[in-house]
Amino acid sequence: GFRLTDSASLERYNLDRTKLVDTLVQCSLRQILENGFFHADPHAGNLLACEDGRLCYLDFGMMSYAAASQRNGFLLAVVHIVNRDWAELARLYVKLGFIPEGTDLRPIELALEDALPDVLSADITELNFKNVVNKLGDIMYTFPFSLPPFYIAIIRCLGVLEGLAIQVDPTSRIISEAYPYVASRVLTDEQDELQEAFRRLAFTSEGSVRWDRLESLLEEAKGSSGYDVSEALDQLTNYLISDDGEQLLADLSTQIVEAADSLGTESVGYVAEASRALAINDEVAAVRAFRSLQEILARQDEEGGIQKGVTENLQQVLPEATPSMKRFGRILSLLGAQGGQTDPAKFVPIIRKLAQEQRVQRATSEIIARLGERALSRSLRSAFGLPPPVFNGARVGTTVTEDRNS
Repeated sequence: GFRLTDSASLERYNLDRTKLVDTLVQCSLRQILENGFFHADPHAGNLLACEDGRLCYLDFGMMSYAAASQRNGFLLAVVHIVNRDWAELARLYVKLGFIPEGTDLRPIELALEDALPDVLSADITELNFKNVVNKLGDIMYTFPFSLPPFYIAIIRCLGVLEGLAIQVDPTSRIISEAYPYVASRVLTDEQDELQEAFRRLAFTSEGSVRWDRLESLLEEAKGSSGYDVSEALDQLTNYLISDDGEQLLADLSTQIVEAADSLGTESVGYVAEASRALAINDEVAAVRAFRSLQEILARQDEEGGIQKGVTENLQQVLPEATPSMKRFGRILSLLGAQGGQTDPAKFVPIIRKLAQEQRVQRATSEIIARLGERALSRSLRSAFGLPPPVFNGARVGTTVTEDRNS
């Protein structure tokens, strides 16, 4: 092998610098956050690139270990920083043993709030790890922090890693490379602490969905190797049918009705078919219907909201989707982001779990009723030459089918 900074060898063997950095970061992250036993000094002299693109670690004289609770704590700290939840971050530091019990946390919370917003003004995927660590370091020296060896080893490892990554690819940032893995863990890990992290990221304290945050998590996670979207959907389902998920179920029902109603009778038919299938526990039919609806919504152009692949005539009469409906379509598309590579059989247990939940059955019956009412109202008003109906304060234009019939 040869050093990752050996540009001549990288070019000779046609190795992609971006892929090398991604491999490097993913390997270290999984060592730290999955196995807990990791190489704590991944500098340029301790790593070689092989001709086939694999990495070779050298010199295992500086290794470290982090227990599961410590690894989860590190992930939770990232979540609290993203959420700017300084009170929870300070309490986490107490739980991890960084701050003595009984310490007045309010000054620490204020210091965190004052120090980190300047660092976090950029998108999470563009952050400079060194800047974040420097800001946190100033606070930890000011207040009575006692940092355990595992935390120092992780910080050192990631700091050295970012330095090497920038040497290989000057545009790389460790947080940019790491966040897809963090997102995939938060979305799919069944441990209570990480499920709590997911809820804090994706939902408000009242249980409402932070749709932009959820979309961002799903978008980032698909870039992580080994990510299985069906596991993320399973976690969302668990929350949906929990006592805390009532608001999400209500929001989701409204989004489904609005999206299907806006995109016309084809979508309404698929939603109705899926809803009836859930009511009679026909998991296969429900999966087929929802995947078909997903394909309809996924054909929207992100800029114009016009379905791709339809004729010019249909493009002229399709209604403009609202921002919330476009977002819902993107999220539904991300939940099937692996496309044909995802085994549809993986969705059957999820549909079965939904079908057996009484609250979901009531919600699906409600969806059918609301869509039916809208279709009937629109048809009657069209027959009598009246303006389109108004639903929830917004006038709804004609659908593709109604335009043909008018």
